[in-house]
Amino acid sequence: MSIQYILGLDGGGTKTVARLVNLRTSMQWQVNAGATSLSNDYSLALSSITDACEQLLAQSGCNGEQVSAVFGVAGAGDKSLVAKLQRDLPLHFAQLKVVSDAKTSLYGANAGQPVAVVALGTGSVGMRMDENRTEKMIGGWGFCIGDEGGGAKLGYLAVQKLLLEMDLNGVAKSTLSLYVASQIGYSRHSILQWLALAKPADFAKLAPHIFSLKDECVVALEVLTAHVTMIEKLIKRTCGSSNLPLVLLGGLAEPSQALLSETYRNLIMPSKGNSLDGACLLAKQLCTPVITN
Repeated sequence: MSIQYILGLDGGGTKTVARLVNLRTSMQWQVNAGATSLSNDYSLALSSITDACEQLLAQSGCNGEQVSAVFGVAGAGDKSLVAKLQRDLPLHFAQLKVVSDAKTSLYGANAGQPVAVVALGTGSVGMRMDENRTEKMIGGWGFCIGDEGGGAKLGYLAVQKLLLEMDLNGVAKSTLSLYVASQIGYSRHSILQWLALAKPADFAKLAPHIFSLKDECVVALEVLTAHVTMIEKLIKRTCGSSNLPLVLLGGLAEPSQALLSETYRNLIMPSKGNSLDGACLLAKQLCTPVITN
């Protein structure tokens, strides 16, 4: 059976987006599903990926044997988890490749051409591809030890501020801490219960509101200043000594870019695509389809 479709999937710590394209007619289908982070919650990742793919196959009426698929997912740096996913996935595709969401972001950002990319979503990662097509990943170590500049770590910093105020005053005082307390609890007991169950996506949910407080709360500004410093360090490491164009991607790219110093803002060019576009590009490169009428 010839390959008639490509499927690209972008899976992160908060949500999954997948797109199916008919190579002959260019008709597209796109769906959303739950979070996909192989390292943070493998079972949820498998469920989200399966859900997204099954939705697309059902909507299009195609067979997996007609599909070339590339999944760009958080946590794919762990090859044992990638192998487990390929074994456990209850679907069979003509071609399937599982790569990191950093790689799909890299290929989407500049339509497959040399570029440096810093992706700021629930987590964070940098990656570059030079003129020789050599790829290098920076960061991407996960929430426990890394992900500086991502939404989860920004939320983590805000929670730390709340805990500091609880230690000093017994209650939340700043506007930021009052907001965080409204989301996770006002007492030591309720906060500890939240922390015991919190995943990176839960910390990341706190991030968007922090930006809106920067002009009215000095503590929020302190947190955002630390956040920006982390991003600028990641940009510096990602670009290295190269003169590659730089693209910021991800849900926190736009609000964070406005806070960067002028030196770093001047390095950034508009993106030509996103991680999902990159996954689709790689899926097309993966196959040499024979398109029949």
